[in-house]
Amino acid sequence: MNILVVDDEKFNLIIAQELIVNNIADSHVFLCSLPEDVLPKLEEHRIDIVLLDIIMPRITGIDILNMIRSKEEYNDIQILMFTGMTDKESFKTCFENGANDFITKPIDVTEFIARMNASVKARKHILALKELNHTITSQYHKLHSVTQQLKDTQFNLIQKEKLAALGEIAAGIAHEINNPMGFVSSNLDTMNRYLQKIRGLIVIYRNFTTLASNENMNFMDLIREKSLIEDIERKQKIDFILDDLATVIQESMDGVGRVTKIVQSLRNLAKTGTENEMAYNDLTQITEEALLIVKHEAQFVADIDEKIDSPLYLLCNKGQIGQVLLNILLNAIQAVKSLTTKSLGKISIKAYISNEYVICKISDDGPGIKAEYLSRIFDPFFTTKDVGSGVGLGLSVAYDIVVKKHNGELLVDSELGKGTSFTIKLPTMGGHL
Repeated sequence: MNILVVDDEKFNLIIAQELIVNNIADSHVFLCSLPEDVLPKLEEHRIDIVLLDIIMPRITGIDILNMIRSKEEYNDIQILMFTGMTDKESFKTCFENGANDFITKPIDVTEFIARMNASVKARKHILALKELNHTITSQYHKLHSVTQQLKDTQFNLIQKEKLAALGEIAAGIAHEINNPMGFVSSNLDTMNRYLQKIRGLIVIYRNFTTLASNENMNFMDLIREKSLIEDIERKQKIDFILDDLATVIQESMDGVGRVTKIVQSLRNLAKTGTENEMAYNDLTQITEEALLIVKHEAQFVADIDEKIDSPLYLLCNKGQIGQVLLNILLNAIQAVKSLTTKSLGKISIKAYISNEYVICKISDDGPGIKAEYLSRIFDPFFTTKDVGSGVGLGLSVAYDIVVKKHNGELLVDSELGKGTSFTIKLPTMGGHL
């Protein structure tokens, strides 16, 4: 925490420095005795907290306060006025011009440490909120990066088919991301409103503390002030705010977590598939990532029944196997959708280990495939879809990945009018690239 102490009296600078260094953890103190040096030091040292004397030659502390707050990059730093003045009008002017708190002179050690610690805590909270906002922004950038990676590989046939698959479900992906981002954005607005109320209440508390420290203050006046504060707390619903903050923050973290999972699934799928990335992976996780991407596409089309053993480890290229599952799942969804029935269809996924193979079977209750087409189903550019709906590479790419790159088997079983099943059989020790 970088702290700048501004005072034209060197004695006050030395005392303040010693108290901060000895009592404020992880603090770095910078001293300034000339008012005109304040702004250059703010820029040079990235100051978090300013302790600013009000009465100084040539330029007053209030003038400096105005100069600091006039610059957008310094709007959220903490500024404490350092003064021997006691009139309320001066304090009012300071707060109206953007001061966060004040410390009186001569220095009372207890008060000085308490107010400095409060400012440090407030600054840390602000930085935490900025970090949360940065995290959310970073997730957006990652998603844009994944999209760019997909565009860069569009001249490769395998990646071109992958892009086509993603294009079909782009709206669903956007919907799955927009939902959590929507309530994260709403929660940030809520936290900002809560922060303003808490800040306002802190000012009232500090005014009450100042009032209580006045030896001439009447006890009944204090009672009335206390009653007024309690009334403000009730009207502002402070107890509810304090309870709700934890929920709001947890919801925001969950939302960011959901976006992270979607982005990570997209990143895994976006890999070119040409790298020699054979490693032990859990097919259960790969399947869940593929399902996450097609979730919205299947939402009003079919119920998906999962019977997947866990874990299902095998040596494979994660991106390529993910592409196989995605292509077959999309085919199943489109098959069920083509029936245009009012009731939901059914897609089932069953995965398990048998001997030295991991077997995954994906079945749908769509219209099925004509017998004369079954022998050609894995041929490049063969498709039973309408013109413009596909280029016939999805199953060909899947066959190439499973059979040629992983020494596995890709089988199809279909009966017209009853549905289709694809069986993926992969050796646990993998194949070759």
